[in-house]
Amino acid sequence: MSERITENHETPEAKLQAFIQPIVFVLLIAIILSIFTLDYYTLVQEQDPTAEIPDISPIPENPEDPGGIALGAILNMLFYVTLAFIGGLIVLVIIKKGFMQLLVYFFAAMMGFSWFVFGLFYGAIVLFEVLNLSWTILPPLIQDWINYSFDWSVTIGTQQIFMIEMLLYIFAILLGLLGTISFGIQSFDKIWLRNLMMIFFGAMIGSMLAIHLGLLTTVLILVGLSLYDIYAVFRGPLKGIIDHGREVAEQNESNMASYNEGEYEKVPLLPALPVYSTPLINIGLGDFAFFSMLISAAVVIGDGLATPIPLIAALVGLFVGAFYTFRLLKKERALPGLPLPIFGGLGCLVLSVLGSLVLGIITLDSIISLFA
Repeated sequence: MSERITENHETPEAKLQAFIQPIVFVLLIAIILSIFTLDYYTLVQEQDPTAEIPDISPIPENPEDPGGIALGAILNMLFYVTLAFIGGLIVLVIIKKGFMQLLVYFFAAMMGFSWFVFGLFYGAIVLFEVLNLSWTILPPLIQDWINYSFDWSVTIGTQQIFMIEMLLYIFAILLGLLGTISFGIQSFDKIWLRNLMMIFFGAMIGSMLAIHLGLLTTVLILVGLSLYDIYAVFRGPLKGIIDHGREVAEQNESNMASYNEGEYEKVPLLPALPVYSTPLINIGLGDFAFFSMLISAAVVIGDGLATPIPLIAALVGLFVGAFYTFRLLKKERALPGLPLPIFGGLGCLVLSVLGSLVLGIITLDSIISLFA
């Protein structure tokens, strides 16, 4: 969900920059993390040919099932759409009942746990990639000298591995605490830090889902949630949340003179939700996550087809969709942020794959192997 905040003295160019800039950072981080993760799994599979990328789908895409991989993908899509609907209803009920503090604690706990998990997972992958890259860029002469001078099987032993793991756990714990504090403490006013965490969080979860879900599941989830986003913003739970937030804001403004400073609502609606927020624009965390999921899926497809064309096409389609979403925001206060960018990105991605097939850049077998 994307929502604008009217600031008449700001130019349209400033608003467009405020809207596009975080999306650029999110997608750049997602691409880097996806490349690192795929390279990590490739190296693991080179050492152990039986190793596979872990599948975190609620229902695996099993070709041997009566419905094939399509059945599992459709059921996964329905699962995530239902989860989004139920979650939206629960949040709406909590807000209308006035239990905002409960909502704050929930998101604080969710952010803390998620950042701890991401810190461990991506911390290990990034460390591995940095060490591997550092080794590969060394001149062969230095590599030979190191291999000759050190017995790495002894030097990199159990104690060293234990120390690395401890550092990763400390790093993950610190990230988890920061995530919890930034959402759970009402006096935490470092909005730039929360926004930065929203950017990285959206990139990490999108990349993780795209790589660890089946490709068809990923595509159907993006389509299903984009369609649900339209319903949620115009008629569903998100509409109720937005309308309630406006009512509270208008009521607080009209009653401002009758309240003492200490009697104001301590937990306003917006800071209680995972939203990238600036004076010009608000962007929901879901938009970041699913934009990243689309682009990370394009990275996976490009890696499987050995061409960057799908990634470039998906980026073009997504940004065109994001631009037109921004233009519509000039007329509407709130719009679903997913449909135009997601459908634009998916459409360009599919066309690029078909065009590459026609031009002989890729083969039909390579496309089929993406879904194997």
